[in-house]
Amino acid sequence: MLLAVEIGNTNIHVGFFEGNGLVAHFSLGSDAARSENEYAWMLSSLSSFHRADLQNVTDVIIGSVVPTLTKKLKTAIRELTDAPMMTVGPGLKTGFPIRIDDPSELGADIAATVAATRAGLGYPAIIADFGTATVLSLIDETGAYAGGSILPGIGMSFDALRDAELLPEVPPKHSVSALGKNSADCIRTGVLRGEALSVCGFYDLYRKEYGLPEDTPLVVSGGYAEYLLPYLPSHTKHIPLLALKGLCEIHRINRGRRS
Repeated sequence: MLLAVEIGNTNIHVGFFEGNGLVAHFSLGSDAARSENEYAWMLSSLSSFHRADLQNVTDVIIGSVVPTLTKKLKTAIRELTDAPMMTVGPGLKTGFPIRIDDPSELGADIAATVAATRAGLGYPAIIADFGTATVLSLIDETGAYAGGSILPGIGMSFDALRDAELLPEVPPKHSVSALGKNSADCIRTGVLRGEALSVCGFYDLYRKEYGLPEDTPLVVSGGYAEYLLPYLPSHTKHIPLLALKGLCEIHRINRGRRS
């Protein structure tokens, strides 16, 4: 059994794979104040709750965009299993060409979502990962990662508006009209529909500049994806836990290697 751990700025996603199948998963909050022992206890407790036996783990792969937490999670996992561990980063194969100025800068989250999309849908494809930030990625017709864009995430935008003295704090909703009739709905339509319009605009821009087919899939994932789906194109593919699945694919490519 493979234990895959995706460490993000807001959440840590944990998945257990048998072959390519995800058999259990859970999330916990990213908190730099927690100790290695606290993370070990949480991983052990939540794994047991989700009926995932850590004794059956034969391999571990970690993808992180939070270096301050990477060491803590590695130490915590080491307390629970002595299975060989990989860490996504320079020296580990992604399975695709990386056509950016410095390939070593490619984040583990982007590497994972690109790997999962290529394995599951092929290419070309455009990815929108709606997490702490909204991360757009382009896989070109050769299967290479060609670059992308990073936008403020949904949560960031709501938080920024909340700091204004006369604007209310509002949670996102699954359905908002295009024209708000009160302050709360004006914020929701501005943030949610505004984010969707930005993603659709980048999608069209990428497709036209790179001469991609009109039916190039827009692949979306991340915690806020469900709020954006009503406002995205009909050929949008929603794949939950895309990065976790990508970690499994990267592990498959690098089986036998350790970092």
